[in-house]
Amino acid sequence: TVSEPGAFEPAAPPAPGTRATVSFDSLEVFTEGGGKRLLSAGWVFALARAVNPALANGADDASWLETTYLSDKVRLGRGNKGSIFVLRRLDDGGGALAAWPL
Repeated sequence: TVSEPGAFEPAAPPAPGTRATVSFDSLEVFTEGGGKRLLSAGWVFALARAVNPALANGADDASWLETTYLSDKVRLGRGNKGSIFVLRRLDDGGGALAAWPL
């Protein structure tokens, strides 16, 4: 299981309404079922923002995620670098998607 928490907010105009600016804070890899953490690499994101401050200030090369599919529990999106993201709403209603009503 891979966990990559971070901030998720609407992109500024003229971006489409389906686009959000994202900023990842950490990267963690767990054994199947999430029992044991195998890797924690949050320092990678701090280093990237230190090398390229535009990643943290919303400039044109900041990371974004465009929603392409939406359901009650899942949001599928494509990132600015071509990555595919699957975001799952937490059962307790928290997490990055909590402020984005379906």
